[in-house]
Amino acid sequence: MNELALSAQDIEFFQAHGWWLSPRILGEDVLDDLQFGIERYLAGERDWQLPINLRELGDATPVRQTDYLSLQIKEFRQAIEQKLVASIAARLAGTASVRLFHDQLVTKPPFDPTKPATVGWHTDKAYWTSCSSENMITAWIPLEDVPEERGPLAVWDRSHHWPGVETLHSFAVMDLGSIEERFRALGFQPEIVVLPMRRGQVSFHHCRLVHGGFANRTASPRHGYAIHMQDAENRY
Repeated sequence: MNELALSAQDIEFFQAHGWWLSPRILGEDVLDDLQFGIERYLAGERDWQLPINLRELGDATPVRQTDYLSLQIKEFRQAIEQKLVASIAARLAGTASVRLFHDQLVTKPPFDPTKPATVGWHTDKAYWTSCSSENMITAWIPLEDVPEERGPLAVWDRSHHWPGVETLHSFAVMDLGSIEERFRALGFQPEIVVLPMRRGQVSFHHCRLVHGGFANRTASPRHGYAIHMQDAENRY
């Protein structure tokens, strides 16, 4: 699929709610290539070497983040060059163009009752303090079907309009309830929307939207590939 007809209602929904879920727009070939790219990466293969060694987040949380795969593995480079994903992101964000800012693979391990693999409520903007824009956008691509028990992306509906969310530098905070209570004490009522997805769907969320996720309760790992994009107006 090379193009998707977004309606005015789709764009209005994103602007109002801070997230939007696509139909199945990525082909099996793209997703199979990404799975193959993960296997190559884990086997130590690299198509390009980074100038520095990046630490993978694995000590503070059982959820593993693998950064900048598009700069190391050709299958991931090909994925971020999918024009359809970038085109949808630009139209939802209301910008003339988007540029790659960051990409990462987020892996939730199989269920372990002694080490629940949750992703703390956070905003992407909190990690992007060098950016002038508050209109950046993330595309989130599951590499397998992600029903609710597999720990899909979860969002706080409409929270991108709230003040203070740009400080939520809390990906690794496992106690999700403590963050919710912090905002309830300020008079906000987080409305948590869990987004089960089929392989081939893509979700998009605003950089100020509070999001995270509950534990993967299955015996298989869950992989999600995040492509973070900056709008045309963003500057350092």
